[in-house]
Amino acid sequence: MRKKINLKSRKSKIIALIAVLILTIFSIDDFIDIPDSIPTFADFFGESDNRSIDDAELSVHFIDVEQGDCTLILTEDSAVLIDAGESTQSTKVLSYLKSQGITRLDYVIGTHPHSDHIGGLSLIIEELDIGTVILPKIPDKLVPTTRTYENLLEAISSKGLRIKAAKKGDVLDLGVAEIEILAPIGKYNNLNDYSVVSKITHGRNSFLITGDIEKAAEKDLTKFKSTLRSTVLKVPHHGSRGSNSAEFLKQVDPEYAVIMLGANNTYGHPHEEALSRLKDISSEIIRTDFSGNIVFTSDGRKVTYYTQD
Repeated sequence: MRKKINLKSRKSKIIALIAVLILTIFSIDDFIDIPDSIPTFADFFGESDNRSIDDAELSVHFIDVEQGDCTLILTEDSAVLIDAGESTQSTKVLSYLKSQGITRLDYVIGTHPHSDHIGGLSLIIEELDIGTVILPKIPDKLVPTTRTYENLLEAISSKGLRIKAAKKGDVLDLGVAEIEILAPIGKYNNLNDYSVVSKITHGRNSFLITGDIEKAAEKDLTKFKSTLRSTVLKVPHHGSRGSNSAEFLKQVDPEYAVIMLGANNTYGHPHEEALSRLKDISSEIIRTDFSGNIVFTSDGRKVTYYTQD
């Protein structure tokens, strides 16, 4: 027999959990101690005697979680995880983090509460030491009534953590690099448009992580043209035609465009319209369904990428 779910009751419970967990801005004084197993420049490029301390590495890992998003950012001082795919991918993500020697994440960012982005975060939060959890503040009418979202809030609460609402202009210090929160900045009818958009900057290089924003949020972001241009773009919404507007892509003008998606997915991602727009701006397209895990490294002047396949 199918069990009936009282959605009104569940939504009330979730909203109550959010109210308890929301936290105003606070500072974190301790940072991760990166163990020897974290990749170094020597691991990727070979030994070099002419690298200065300013060349300390930033690596951005686009972890293949099939039809979903998961991005890991590492510096000498910090580790940040943005999304973790579906719950079915959580052990894969945890294994990847542990393979990097990570036992603590300074920041965990859930771009928005859809299962292909936050489903795997519950296990990560349960298993690792967590500094700050950042989620978008969304209107009550769009609060999901899913068990996946409820699981995430309960995992946060059970660890004694609270939620820091994503706020445009907030900057997360990663030592040699920083992450600036660019969105959400408007009021929308679509939950995807409340995705946390963040820009990682390391010297001349930058990475724009966009969640599932669609054209409404993209339009709002184009009002801040000077902040959008980035070396690498995590393509919005898995390459959907409802995202990746021509003006937005033109302003970002990425050298590399990473599309995170599952092979032969039922959504038809990436759509030909989105691919065509990316080709129009001459971006090199790299896809997790073709290449598996994708890792970029930055020395502050240039980026290099490596793929699993």
